[in-house]
Amino acid sequence: MAADNKKQKKKRPAFEKWLSYLLFVFIGYVLADLLILSYRDLMLPNQTPPAHPKKVLNENLVARGAYNTLISRNIFSSEGIIPDPLFSKGQDPNKIKEAEPVPSQLPLTLIGTLVHSNPDKSIAAIEIKGKNQVLSYTPKRNIENLATVVKIERQKVIFRNLNTNALEFIEMKSIGSNKVAFGASAPVAPTGGGDVKSLGENKFAIKRSDLQKYLNDLSSILMQARAIPARDKVTGEVIGYRIVDFQPNSIFGQLGIQRMDLIKTVNGESVDTPQKAMELFNMFKNSNQIKMTVERGGRLETLDYSIQ
Repeated sequence: MAADNKKQKKKRPAFEKWLSYLLFVFIGYVLADLLILSYRDLMLPNQTPPAHPKKVLNENLVARGAYNTLISRNIFSSEGIIPDPLFSKGQDPNKIKEAEPVPSQLPLTLIGTLVHSNPDKSIAAIEIKGKNQVLSYTPKRNIENLATVVKIERQKVIFRNLNTNALEFIEMKSIGSNKVAFGASAPVAPTGGGDVKSLGENKFAIKRSDLQKYLNDLSSILMQARAIPARDKVTGEVIGYRIVDFQPNSIFGQLGIQRMDLIKTVNGESVDTPQKAMELFNMFKNSNQIKMTVERGGRLETLDYSIQ
């Protein structure tokens, strides 16, 4: 009999001993749920929670959209492309004042200038350092792909640097208390010789065709001489232009001009401005007879030219 009871105990399921524990857990869960339901109203808040303050944005911050112009223009492009300038709405770009020209660092030296009443006909003699070369330039011409001449003034040339697009200038070097008005310091090949015939003391004749040949290359003629303005010691006004030096066998020597001659008048008109100095050459072109008064060695002499 006892053996039969042992066999029945062994036949019971293995989880039967856990049923009582599971029953107690279930009863506890039900009691806890009933307890929460009973006190739920007491657990609920009886007033609304306080409102959280809104975050205040920093007034100094700039919206991303404010940089759209910079982004679209790509001014930091690695390709080195400079964008077109910006203008305000309705603003005329031609009336925008450009920065004043600054002294140039380009390898250029101003040798001389000749200012004409028509600015486009003014001439500047510029030496390109390293090339031992002096060339003449007029406004709007390029200087060896370095700059473009904008304006030629007395003893000064303003140009636009092609690399920076900025306005720059070069000035002439001083010679004593004066400055060179026109001329060249580097040797320039003479344009020829024997075209002017001497008819006697201070009298000369030249064919109009030969004269025209020189005047057609006026810039080269100006490169063959160096002149400075002479001023009255009392008033300081320009009284003429003194020929300091000129190339051997140049047209100046053929015309009977000597070094240190002071050109005072041409056909009775005073040569006291760069414009009149330029007009001197035009007189040769349009007249049949030219009389030029020079001061030489403290006395006045007249050079007489016949254009045939």
